[in-house]
Amino acid sequence: MSNFKFQLAVFVGRIVRFFGKFVDRSTNLPGSIAMKICPNFLSQFKFKGKIIAVTGSNGKTTTSNLIAHILRENGYSVANNSEGANISAGIATTLLVNCDYSGFVDYDFVVLETDERYSPLIYKHFQPDYFLINNLFRDQVVRNGNPDIIFDKISAAIGPDVTLVLNAQDPIINRLAPENKRILFGMERTERSEEKSVFLTHDCKVCPQCFHTLKYDFYHFNHIGQFHCDNCGYSAQTPDYVASDVDFESGDYKINGIDAHVTYNTIFHFMNSTGAVAVCTEVGVPIEKAIEALGTFQVSRERYDEMEFDGRKYVLILTKQNAASLDQSISFVLSQPGEKTALLYVNNVLYTEKKDISWLYDVTFERLKGNVDSIVCSGTRALDIAVRLRLGGFDDDEMVVVNDIDNIKEDMKKTKGTVYILAASAFGNEDGIIAALSK
Repeated sequence: MSNFKFQLAVFVGRIVRFFGKFVDRSTNLPGSIAMKICPNFLSQFKFKGKIIAVTGSNGKTTTSNLIAHILRENGYSVANNSEGANISAGIATTLLVNCDYSGFVDYDFVVLETDERYSPLIYKHFQPDYFLINNLFRDQVVRNGNPDIIFDKISAAIGPDVTLVLNAQDPIINRLAPENKRILFGMERTERSEEKSVFLTHDCKVCPQCFHTLKYDFYHFNHIGQFHCDNCGYSAQTPDYVASDVDFESGDYKINGIDAHVTYNTIFHFMNSTGAVAVCTEVGVPIEKAIEALGTFQVSRERYDEMEFDGRKYVLILTKQNAASLDQSISFVLSQPGEKTALLYVNNVLYTEKKDISWLYDVTFERLKGNVDSIVCSGTRALDIAVRLRLGGFDDDEMVVVNDIDNIKEDMKKTKGTVYILAASAFGNEDGIIAALSK
């Protein structure tokens, strides 16, 4: 009976997947229905190859897609949830469309981006062979609480045989499963590294082992950097895969002394790309081949895109509704030459029915002051952004508040330079602003 339920779940899930594509319900819904038909659905799968899981507060979608890209470029068959459906239902959908009716997944690798909170719910059914964790930040506080809560969730998902691939310069995640085999990646000091943190969000000022003050030789961003504790000795260990000689203008750098290149040259992406190369090398891809494939990867246009409206350049950067992510988008804007306008587009967190905007007060908007020509506040939380900027010392004449998105083209005439759209609208209608600008 159990086998029949599983087969029925796969059959129905595939039908829902097919028709769901026409109404934008093809990612989570098929898996959700399959798990209702067969409650132990995720436990029924058998895998030909290795499973690589990716989680963390920021960068997991791009990193998991990059890992899949490198593996495919080197001749391996890969199944992955490239659309970012990373909760239990999304994982179930990915597997049901890539298995036979016995539950056998006939791929060399299965690469699964996984929501942090859902990690223990998913990996109680099967265990990944490799688990890459990029970072942990204060993220969607209404949903996630603080990083310690998420740390415990991820920790509960890690079995004794899982090989961890960790950011060596994140003091929070380096405490995960200390008895497990671990591969570390990191980055040498860059021209943008700071001796003091320039961000409001700093989630690890205190040593997580002994609770004394944690010290840093330098910061890459937020609490990511070369850390050490003078009291107990807890410190960033020497990474197995290290990024060096980073050139932010060209996208060139080195991984373990080998020339590498990325097409999206943010400090986040240099770090996460190094982690992706680490995973792929550990599973058997020669490091030179992994780095070669890295250079041909393009970040999803849903995350980063360039376009032109009325003879003016617009750059869309889709960020999550957490401070660290938006801070890095601001850093990218500040690194760009010429006249520029920062267009902040912030909506409610639609998918949880929550309307919390407290996270805006953790974003270091103050860095924009005097460094961009204009700031535009838009989206359903436009007035909240304006209030936050006022408290940050911005005058009313330094910002443009868009009360009606349909009239945004007229409002944009008050600004100048390249427009950087920082769309912090998690699962919101970021396409809405593009449609309004393109009219």
